[in-house]
Order: sequence, then C-alpha cells, then structure tokens
Amino acid sequence: MKLHRLTLHNFRAFYGEQVLDLSTQDDKPAVLIFGNNGAGKTTLLNAFAWALYGTFSDDVEQQHRVIHDKAWADAEIGSPVSASVKLEFEHEGTHFTVIRDIAVAKKADEQTAEEPRLRVLETGTDGETRPVVNGQDRIEKILPEGLRRFFFFNGERMEKMFTGDENNDEVKRAIKTLLNLESIERAIHVHLPRASKQLAREIDKKSDGRLSELADTIERLEQQKASVDADAMKLSRDASSYQQEVDEAERALRTHDQAAPLQLQRTRLTRQIKAEQDKLAELKARKRERLSKSGFIAFTAGTDEAVMKLAEGMRQRRELPAGIQRSFIDALLDDGICMCGRPLEPATPPYAELERRRYDAGLADVEARWVYVDGQMRNLRDDRSALLDDLKQNSQDILTVNEAINHLNAERSDIDRQLEGVNVQDVQRLELRRKEYAEKKTRALVEHRQRKEEFADIEKQIGITKRQFKDAHSADEKSRRVQRQVSLVEEVTAAFEEVLALKTEEVREQLDRKIKDVFSRIFIKSYTPEIDDSFQLHLKSPAGVAIRSTGENQILGLSFVGAVSEVAKNLRDLRTGSDDTLVGGGSIYPVIMDAPFGSLDLTYQEEISRALPELTSQIVTLLSQSQARGKVMENLQRSATSMYVLRSITPNKGAQEETIEINNRAIPYVSHGDFEHSVLEKVTV
Repeated sequence: MKLHRLTLHNFRAFYGEQVLDLSTQDDKPAVLIFGNNGAGKTTLLNAFAWALYGTFSDDVEQQHRVIHDKAWADAEIGSPVSASVKLEFEHEGTHFTVIRDIAVAKKADEQTAEEPRLRVLETGTDGETRPVVNGQDRIEKILPEGLRRFFFFNGERMEKMFTGDENNDEVKRAIKTLLNLESIERAIHVHLPRASKQLAREIDKKSDGRLSELADTIERLEQQKASVDADAMKLSRDASSYQQEVDEAERALRTHDQAAPLQLQRTRLTRQIKAEQDKLAELKARKRERLSKSGFIAFTAGTDEAVMKLAEGMRQRRELPAGIQRSFIDALLDDGICMCGRPLEPATPPYAELERRRYDAGLADVEARWVYVDGQMRNLRDDRSALLDDLKQNSQDILTVNEAINHLNAERSDIDRQLEGVNVQDVQRLELRRKEYAEKKTRALVEHRQRKEEFADIEKQIGITKRQFKDAHSADEKSRRVQRQVSLVEEVTAAFEEVLALKTEEVREQLDRKIKDVFSRIFIKSYTPEIDDSFQLHLKSPAGVAIRSTGENQILGLSFVGAVSEVAKNLRDLRTGSDDTLVGGGSIYPVIMDAPFGSLDLTYQEEISRALPELTSQIVTLLSQSQARGKVMENLQRSATSMYVLRSITPNKGAQEETIEINNRAIPYVSHGDFEHSVLEKVTV
C-alpha cells in the first residue's frame, strides 16, 4: 500500500480544500508535517483512519463535529453543507480512490452525529476506472482495521499499546491478519465442527443410542463453549470501555486546578504500582521455573550422605565395579589355561601370580569411579545449598515487593480519599465516576477470568467425550462409518491447528528478532525487548524485568511498529515468490504517526530521528516545533521527500504570531485571520 494524496474539504479544523502530496522517493521515504499544539495534527492523523474506516481514535473530542465550524455556521437552516476526505493510494498495481463524506441539510445550530457515505474507485492496469462494490470490504482486505493501530498512531499514547489483556489479544489478531490465516481459523472453529456435527446426526438413535448420546453431548458442550467464549469477549470489551471512562475522568481531573496535583500524584503512584506488580510477576515466574527444574534437589538431603558412606565401604572392600580386567583374569583361572596356552594349576607360581594380579586389577578404575561418585554427591550438596539460597532470596524479594505494593496502594487510597473530600462539586462528581467505572472494570475482569476457566473446563470435557465417541463400540456398519468420518474430521482439525500454531510462532519469532534489532539501535541501556508465547511484550534488564518508563514504552512501541512493517513486507515478498498455498498475507504498509518523540529526552529523539526512515518504505510524521531542532531536524530532513507546515490561523489578535525555521527560512506557523482554521502549506525542501 503506497499513499499518493490526501484531500480534505471542510473537515474539522480544515476549512475549504487542503491537499497533502504523499508521494515519496525510494531513498527519502518521509513526509514531514510541522504544526503547533491545536493546529490539527491529531485531526490530520485521524483523517486517514476516517477515510478508510469511518471512525476516529478514542482521544478525539466531539467526534460528531465533522464539518468545519465556519462552514456549518455560514450555512442557512435547510441548506446543504458537507465535509469530505479523499485518500488516493496504490496497492498491488491497482490505484484506489477512497472518498468518505458527510452531506446533510442543516436543521439546527449544533451538529449532530451523521452516518458518512463511502465511495471506492479503482483504476486497473488498463487505465479504466470503475466503482468498487462493497468498498469497505475491499479496504479491509488491503489494510484490515485490526492493523490500524500499528500504522496510524499517536506517539504520546503509544505506551498503552501493550498494556491490558485486550491489547495482547489485539496483537494476536493482528499477527493472524498479517499471516492471512483467518480462513484456517474459520475452518477450525466453524466449518469443520459444522461438518462433524452434520455427520454425527446421521447416527440412528434407536440402533446405536450410546453413540448418539455422546454426539448430542459433544454438540451441547460445543454450544456452551461458544456461549462462554462470547461472554468472555464481551467482558473483555466492557473492561476496555470502563477503562476508557476511567481515563477520561482522570484527564478531566488533571485539568481541574484543585484536583490536578492530587490526580498527578495518583497517576504516578499507579505507574509505580504497575511496575512493582510486573516485578512481582517476574519473581514468581522465576520461582516456578527454578522449582520445576531443580525442586527435586531439596528432597535429596541425607540421601547423598548415605550413598557416599555406602560407596566408601564398597570402595574399601573393593566391591565397586572394577572394569573388564578382573573378569578377564577370573576367566583364565576358571578355565585353567593361561593366555599363552600353558596350563594353570592351583598352588603353582603362575597361578599365584595371576591371583595377585587379580587382587590389584581394576583398582585404578575403582578409584576413578569413586572420585566420580564423590564429585557428584558434592555437586548435589552445592546445588541444594544454592537452590535453598535462591529460594530464600526470592521469597525475601517477593516480600519486599509486596510490602512496596501495599505501601503504594495505601498512598493511592489516601489520594482517593482526598479527592473525594475536595469541596468542589465537579471534582467529587468526576472522582465518583472514576471510582464507579474502576470498580466495574475490576468486576468485569474477575468475571472474564471465571469465563476463561469455565471455557477450559468445557474444552476438557469435550476432549474426553470425543475420545469416548471414537472408542465406543458401534452397533452397525453405518455407525462405524460415521465414527471413521468424524475421526477424519478431527485429524484434519488437528492438522490445521498445528499449521496455525507453527505459522503464528514463525511470525512471532520474526517480530521478536526485528524488535530487538530496532530497539538496540535506539536504546542506550542494556535492556532487551521480548515477545513471549502469549504475545506479551516485555523489557528485560540484566536483573530481570525492567521497570518501564513512559519513554521506554514509547521506544518499545516504535520498535514494534518497525518490526510489524518489516515482517509484513517479508511475508508479502515470500507470497510473491512462492507456490505454497499456505504462504499468505503480508503487504507493504505506510506508517503515519503524530508526536513520534512523545516525552523522550533529546538523546533518544536524535536516535529515533535516525531510525524512523528505516521503519518502512513510507512514513508520514507530524511534529511540533519543539520536536524538530538541531540534529533531529537534520536527520529528518535528510530522509524527507517533502515537508509541510500546518499553519494555525486565529482571529485572536492577542495571540503572538510565530514562525518556524526550515532550510534557513522563516515559515509562518501561527498567523492572524478572520476565523479559526488550519492551512497545509508545502515547503521547498
């Protein structure tokens, strides 16, 4: 997917028509757009998503106000007024034009939510342009909405990309979308179970009641599993929705003069609590791993001493195995014939010499075996001592972290009480709302865990019943045939599940390697990112799990975006050059980001500005003036095909006009005008 042009018409902060040329050169993949706070950078970022999906990100306020305020105010009651976004791009050799607009007859002074209209046109290699039926479906096939958050994002909010179970699930879904494995998932979860169910219904209940009963039980359990899974998904969405309400209330509290200091303290404490909880989870995981690998050693106390005493006695009695030398001599004496062929008679000098040699034979081997046994027992004692020391230290660390969490929770509870006691109605209302939705989220997460446990229990019951169905004695040939067919469906399902698991793991490993590569180029500390089997993103330090700051989370997010872009491209290249029907998915995607540096310090800003052009083949970056100075500006300009200034025009004569320096020229940045709007102006590179 290669972006060509974005055209805005009366869209939110943009009055009239504004055009953004997005074409880039191979060695200069960036388009830079500079704008101050409030100029419309977030609106511009959301224009891409609105054109493609008809929705805004959660941080956009008053989402119903799509049409520019002046265009709306100038329209007479009853007269038509409209706003639109047109996005032109190329994908797999076909040129697409996506137009999403709102056109209404004005009925009141205030705008209301309206359903936008979508038109999609495609121009093929023959040059003919035609409308696309089911345009939204075509867009979803090109860039599924599940991948949207990884290619259109706000850097300042990137830290939330990998927090919460619902986000981890979204990462998993995005991976499967990249792989184009939804068809295999549908086969596993929809088509094959449906076929199995249909086959089982052919069993004659009268002639084979037991088999029919087992089939009915499987169908009933499958329905229960689907219902529980749907409940779990709803609870996960509810928890996410409740968290958004909590975030909104906290944002409002941060803007209130009397509540802001307390809310900032609570936010800080919440982050510290989360960091300590992550540390606690790592300590517990480390303890489980240590016990699973070496826990048995704790039960060997006394056994090693007994073995050593027994071995010492055997050594002194020369009863330890002594190797082949002694047995060889025993054979000679028993046979009565020397190896040279002479007879061996008792009480003769040759016989006595062999007996003497037999006594000494293998003593070196005995000593070697004794040294080995002694060493192993000593190692066992040392390992047991190390295990007990590790477990003791781990328990102490867990106790320390728990105490820290309890202390921080107590501090946060005190902040909660102070906020509830602020004698301002708005603050009390916001705090009660925050508390209400926080409790709702907690209840939803508890219920979600219960549903997950119930789901696992039902799956176990299904597995047992299916084995009973397979092993049951069938009364007639027809039932036996159905059994064989159902078993074949189960085998195919198992094969598909294995393919799905292998392909998903393959991409997880690719992502993990790429994230490590990108992160190491940006981050100066000896931390290592890692995506685990559950697609949770961790940051490891030499001491264990690192306590991640907002900036470190942002660098992690950027590394992930770069990894997703690279893996998607690799999959697309593999698909292009392969005849394997299981090779699918992948594409080349652009990255559009607002505030890529977030709250990072200058060192990391410079490193990221060098790394950004390598993330993907096309990147649109929206920046404020404070984020584009010195080396950062040099690095960004070096990779830019074109640059734009998002100029704010305000009727407020008291506002100071500003300029931004680009290529040693002062470009208008904030100007006076008749009404509030923003203008896109191209700057000569």
